Amino acid sequence: MPAPAPSRPFDACVGLGYHCEVTHQLRRVTGDEHAAFFDWLDLELASVIEAIDSDFRDVLLPDAVEPFSDGLCALDRGSDIRFFHDFVARTPGRLSAAEIADQLPAVRAKYEHLAERFRTRAASRARVLYVHHDAFDESGAADLRRLRATIATAHPGHRFAVLWVRRTPPADRTALPPGIVWDTAPLVPGRWQGDDAAWDGLFRRLDPARLWP
Repeated sequence: MPAPAPSRPFDACVGLGYHCEVTHQLRRVTGDEHAAFFDWLDLELASVIEAIDSDFRDVLLPDAVEPFSDGLCALDRGSDIRFFHDFVARTPGRLSAAEIADQLPAVRAKYEHLAERFRTRAASRARVLYVHHDAFDESGAADLRRLRATIATAHPGHRFAVLWVRRTPPADRTALPPGIVWDTAPLVPGRWQGDDAAWDGLFRRLDPARLWP
């Protein structure tokens, strides 16, 4: 008989960008394949905060999505989110404005469904661990505090914590309040999925006392 899965100090784990590494690792570590709103997207923390603060209303608006990076992806100007996987080009790497316009209603319907999933989970009794992968060490403690305040304001009563994953330790880590924890996972050149052992380690090191003060 297989050994029981180890208990974790959360009921659900949800990624908040920066890009595909965090989605891959959370699914690998937790075994949960259910899609979340920010899965497989390329976006900065500011876009995550703005999307949650506006209840996702400004994402994928008509006439606001255009080809970006020479047609490799679609850029949503309203949210500054880059969609690399949802819009399909007839010629790979040459996504056109017409193709985006044709596919936008279906893509928007998908993300409206995922936004509702985000709201439903936030309204539940589940303890949710949100994971922001700061892949380029761009954010500071004040940005993570703003993220936590935005989620708490948008979803009163929601029991959640934030895991901030960086490449290097944050210089201002002492400014983090309980409910926000940090750890590191190194860049692996040539492997977009990241370092499996490092991600396993940061989940083993989660301290329930810091997550749920």
